[in-house]
Amino acid sequence: MSSAADADKVTQLLSLLPSLISMARSSLIWGVDLERQDKGTEAVIQKFLKAHSTLPSLQTSRTALSLTKALEWQRLTRPDSCMKQALTIVAEAAVARITRLEDRNVLWVMVDERIIRSFSSSYEDFMSHKGLTHLGLAVMETLARQIIADVCAGNTESDQGAICIVEFKLAPAPAVRLQTRSFRDHVILRLSGLLSSLVRHYPSLIEEFYVINPSEEYLLGLDVPDRFLAHTTLLPSREDLAHYLGEAVPLDYGGKSPPLVEHDCLIRSESAAQQKEKYGLSKLQEVEPDPDTSVAINEAGQDEVANTESSPPSQPGLRLIFSEEIGPPTIILDPEDLKTASELCPGKMGARIVWAESDMLVKYGPGVRLAEAEAMHLVSHNTSIAIPKLLSAYILDGVAYIVMSYEKGEPFQDYWDCASDLQQQHVLHQLQDYVTQMRSITGEFIGGIDSSCCRDGIFEGGWGDYQLYQYGPYASEAEFNEGIVQALRDRLPPQSRGKEESFDSDFFNAEYILYQTVRELRGHAIVFSHGDLHTGNMLIRSDGTVVVLDWGLAGYWPEYWEFYRAMFNPPWRSAWDRMVEKFIPPYYVEYSIMKKVFGTVWN
Repeated sequence: MSSAADADKVTQLLSLLPSLISMARSSLIWGVDLERQDKGTEAVIQKFLKAHSTLPSLQTSRTALSLTKALEWQRLTRPDSCMKQALTIVAEAAVARITRLEDRNVLWVMVDERIIRSFSSSYEDFMSHKGLTHLGLAVMETLARQIIADVCAGNTESDQGAICIVEFKLAPAPAVRLQTRSFRDHVILRLSGLLSSLVRHYPSLIEEFYVINPSEEYLLGLDVPDRFLAHTTLLPSREDLAHYLGEAVPLDYGGKSPPLVEHDCLIRSESAAQQKEKYGLSKLQEVEPDPDTSVAINEAGQDEVANTESSPPSQPGLRLIFSEEIGPPTIILDPEDLKTASELCPGKMGARIVWAESDMLVKYGPGVRLAEAEAMHLVSHNTSIAIPKLLSAYILDGVAYIVMSYEKGEPFQDYWDCASDLQQQHVLHQLQDYVTQMRSITGEFIGGIDSSCCRDGIFEGGWGDYQLYQYGPYASEAEFNEGIVQALRDRLPPQSRGKEESFDSDFFNAEYILYQTVRELRGHAIVFSHGDLHTGNMLIRSDGTVVVLDWGLAGYWPEYWEFYRAMFNPPWRSAWDRMVEKFIPPYYVEYSIMKKVFGTVWN
């Protein structure tokens, strides 16, 4: 200890131990039997003393009370009974790791919403209070035992704590109807309860915190104690960690050390190769890019037909790709100029929409595909639907750009509130006519207009990086249904998918029923659909004409799809549910099934 006073307090607590143990009816904590009153016992007492050092006059009494409660909690939770199974799940999910950094222990915590959701599906207790408590207890118990062992072995000072690195990986929140509690809210609630419990029963184990890609929503919801926040550093990216902890951190954190999985003490009983195979994403096969019959122009300026399956846009020498259906781009913008261009919707996530000129917009970036431009081209040449004028479309250095006219108009919601009954009926009649025209265009497959894969939230829940998965196009509704079933399966961790034949599993029996329900969807025509008909994608011109925006999800879909998508988006008011069937043929049964599928994938 640092002073004689501190040593006296340890001595006092050692003398109190028999009575504390008697009250708690247990002497075991962090792998130490306090009845032995050895060096490990002193190390435990020192950790509890440090946690209650704010008021020195009450330090001994508060430490005694805290230690008694921790002993009781350990007796009730019985760490040894759940550690083996819990650590197996922790390792499989890679939600926590414990490594060494020089003479200090480092706890790595990954709050990855996709992984949490996937494991919540395959391990039925994963997000229950009891299940999550077991996981957190197993990790902290391992860390505590490691720290005490280091102190006893003289490898570290008794008052030195571990480093904790928390990294957030948030899944994009799709547009869904408001529910009483979202998946994220549920995660925050469970983690908050776990955090408060671990803070009480594992005091002073951690003294430094680094939070990578911090989430304000999580940090506020978890109600992190101020004494932790005072020793917390926020980092915008994982590569910044090396600036604080040096080159000894792993390569993907800006350092020079091997990956975490190779020296994680939670799974060190297995070889590095086994760990990579079991806990990594090595089993996921990268899908080939969408087949495309676009025309490419290489650096020499020569035209060539580019099949992206064998010639991806990122291939050196292949700079410009455009659609044969639309033709060569008439406008090509400088990407450097667009970086500083004003945004139409500042702060909007996903694709950027910026001003190219006073009457011209360009949409580019994440999620933008030439399929959207081809859908606009199809609509403008085969229907009378009012949409932005397509001016140019191309892929430059792997980034898709869609240049279009800016459409002046009033947002649907604002117009509707001030419109007369006659004006409202005129809007609904236009929408009904628009949908009828779109449904008159039939398809021979289900997917993007350019024969690209299906794009919808139900196909974005795959285990790991959802962008590694591809669904479609599909030649029939039956194949499409199997694609949905596959998407449901793909959200589960690879190692759990072989358990589907377990007849005694409530979870997999429910999965099987849902799979079979999806397979009952049959007999629907394949028609062209906008795929995102909600009020946020509609403007009303001054003459009352409805303009339909954002054709990014358009494609050939089963005839029920338009209704499902229009109903599933969050309504701007309750009346929307009754309005939709006035301009889109209703399919309530199909809507209910797809709503269940979406909810299963995302929750």
